[in-house]
Amino acid sequence: MAQRDPLKNFLVELFGPAPGTRNGRTGQPTPEPAVGTYRTFAPVAVAAAALAFYAPQLADTAITDSVDQAGQFITTVHGYRWPLGALAAGWSVLDIVRWRGHRQRLALEAQLRQTTRHLPVKVTVAFPPGIGALRSAKIRLPRGAIIRPKEMDEFTTAVRGAAARTGTHTYTVRHHAHRDLILITRTPIEPDTRSPRHKALQTALSAGTIFKEPNVTVHSCDEDGIETGYKITFTPSLNSGARGFQAKVDEALAALAGDHESGRTWATAWTPAEGYLMMYLRAPLPTRVDHPLALVDENLRHLPYATGAANLSLYWDVSTKSNKPHCLIVGPTGGGKTSVIRTLLTEASRRGIPFLGVDPKMIELDGLEGYPGCAAIVYDAVRSAMLVRALHAEMMARNHYVHVKKIEPSQLPLLIAVLDEFFILSGKWQRLAKDEDEEIRAQVKQLDPLGAWADLAVLARSAGIRLLLGVQRPDASLFGSSSGNARDNFGTRISLGNLSQDGALMMWGDAHVGREVDTSIPGRGVVTALDGSPVDAQMWWTPNVDPHPNKWNQLSDEEKAIVHGLAPIESPTFEFFSTELRKFVEAERALAKRAREFGDAPEPSVLTDFSTDHDTVDDEVADAIPASAVTEGMVILLDDDNGHPVPVTVDTVAVVRDKDTGDVLETVMSINAGERVKTTVHFDATEVVMLPEPDTVLTA
Repeated sequence: MAQRDPLKNFLVELFGPAPGTRNGRTGQPTPEPAVGTYRTFAPVAVAAAALAFYAPQLADTAITDSVDQAGQFITTVHGYRWPLGALAAGWSVLDIVRWRGHRQRLALEAQLRQTTRHLPVKVTVAFPPGIGALRSAKIRLPRGAIIRPKEMDEFTTAVRGAAARTGTHTYTVRHHAHRDLILITRTPIEPDTRSPRHKALQTALSAGTIFKEPNVTVHSCDEDGIETGYKITFTPSLNSGARGFQAKVDEALAALAGDHESGRTWATAWTPAEGYLMMYLRAPLPTRVDHPLALVDENLRHLPYATGAANLSLYWDVSTKSNKPHCLIVGPTGGGKTSVIRTLLTEASRRGIPFLGVDPKMIELDGLEGYPGCAAIVYDAVRSAMLVRALHAEMMARNHYVHVKKIEPSQLPLLIAVLDEFFILSGKWQRLAKDEDEEIRAQVKQLDPLGAWADLAVLARSAGIRLLLGVQRPDASLFGSSSGNARDNFGTRISLGNLSQDGALMMWGDAHVGREVDTSIPGRGVVTALDGSPVDAQMWWTPNVDPHPNKWNQLSDEEKAIVHGLAPIESPTFEFFSTELRKFVEAERALAKRAREFGDAPEPSVLTDFSTDHDTVDDEVADAIPASAVTEGMVILLDDDNGHPVPVTVDTVAVVRDKDTGDVLETVMSINAGERVKTTVHFDATEVVMLPEPDTVLTA
């Protein structure tokens, strides 16, 4: 085995092998490289300068040896010692520079051969080549040389990895195929003055695949130089125009940007057609807003109820010109639905708009009974059906008045009708339709409250009647199959708490909206903005306005001040166009007065064992939902042979839908009625089922 000779290797590398040298292993001639043999003459100049500086010592030696002529020559050379020294120094520097360029050319040649398998014709580097890093280079390729893109990328990576050691420059490698030439240029890297937030946004977008060619630029800064806005450009795509995609990107960008120093939150404005979006700051939503005592909106047909981003007040437009005439409120028990209803009705009262309502639970709206502008609050299921039919008669009478008097509908006085806990009320009507008392069944059938309500939802707008509906969860069968586009008329929508995916689709038409509401903040939800889009909002807090001492004494001084400040100076005036509604309100007020004067309630008693005595189940249940919304394992209430509601667990659910429209036609449930005994129950499209607890799903 041959031993390694460091000196020999250095000299070969310094001066290069002679042309035509054979390969030691194969014996074949080595191809002549593009980079020629390095030749240096600096040692000659250094030797001459050394001879000149040491001439006296050499002359003395020459005289001693009786070499007179050599001594005279050495003495003459000594006189040129400084010019020769300067020449040797300059020549040495030049050779060092040439040596550096030679090394760079050798490296480029080796990188090109290893990545592209091409031997360059000529390699030229800039002079001087640069001591720390390559400045520029030109590589001449054989005529017609083909370099694949992958090979070119590998060569570029090799050049940048070997040459860009300082980190202050970047290299651009361009292949001019038509000229058989590769050009390498160096440009200084500008100092990265971007903020950490700017870097995080750009790095995340560049590393991901959600955008093609994303670029983040600073759009605005505050007085202290803190960035307050960014513009993100990208290549438009199908995804960039989808609201679901935009919602996910908005959430991700806000998380990447983090909390801003000003305390404001990040928002986005998309322009997908032009390929950019803007990130900007807006004031954060407040965590609590007490009902303002001053009129926030001077328009008496705008009923404000919440505060949105940037302290924008959101309202329900009840004017005749409104394209969102009716209001739908969705929220679980304890989610703040009652407070929102109180806010809207007290705002209506102080603007001269009367109202009446239905409260099947007897606890949600009772505080509004007797409030200025309140015509009546109905609790009984039969009388609630009578009220809906009377409202239908009022609507028809108003339309007839407009037709005969030839007036504009906007001249009619407004009236707001509230139906809270609509599914519970609907369930009670359905149970009354199956009541043992034939007279009650006939009365409910004649009143047809569900059909009358569906007509009101569609036709009441032009009659000046506005509907306010409260439910615990949205459902496609909200108004029954005969309601047409009834739900679409409820353009003003409010959702409190977190919706399910199906609920978000039915409420907002988007499976992502309203599903991540911060439920730790009372009154936080999603509402319809002025432009019709869903936005986050903080509902106003309106305390209970019930003047009864048991309620009033529970309020703080601040809450009492709110109630006093909201009370209108003059009570709204009731104008009835139908005899049916007028007589109903008069009778309901008389019944309410009698109940207040002579009414009594039994004292509470101890509840017996529920598992052994089904007769103790109260008729007043916690909640009701459409039959089509029931899922397997849910506990519902069904009537036994004696007509008493008992809890049962649903084993299976089959929902039959129309093939064309997707509307519910029938719901079939399998109920476990005992050991190996199952009962099948059929529900039509409009039927609801009662729950023993507020909208709770229990597994079997």
